[in-house]
Amino acid sequence: MLQIGSFPFLFKKGELHIMLIMNSARRQWILPKGNPEHHLKHYEVAEMETMEEAGVTGKIVDKKLYKEFETDEGNTLRIYPLYIDTILDKWPEDYFRKRELLTVKQALDRINRAEYIKAIKYFSNPDKSPLFDKHLIKKHPELIPKT
Repeated sequence: MLQIGSFPFLFKKGELHIMLIMNSARRQWILPKGNPEHHLKHYEVAEMETMEEAGVTGKIVDKKLYKEFETDEGNTLRIYPLYIDTILDKWPEDYFRKRELLTVKQALDRINRAEYIKAIKYFSNPDKSPLFDKHLIKKHPELIPKT
């Protein structure tokens, strides 16, 4: 089974930060995700789930820049990097989900599922992640870390 998620991020004081959410059972910190919807493109599902679950809006950096990770259950989790431009005060699932904007280290300390650890390590690695690609940064100056 395929699930669609996002890696919601921004830079604060030059450091990469990630928005994590508590799963619906309130037991684990995760990245926003959901199931494909037949009337939406996968990147649109990622944007929608991020707004509904995490209360942030933004844009998918590039529709082709997703990475897939296998879950412990044998499913596929497709993650799109989403640059956060607005953190909402109220959002559809705020009554039962916590969220936190964390540094990479803080996020890795909270996550315990392998697929999310792999996603965070991949997207935060300047040597591997497309987020640090000079051509992408040229197209998207908002990705330049501000100090």
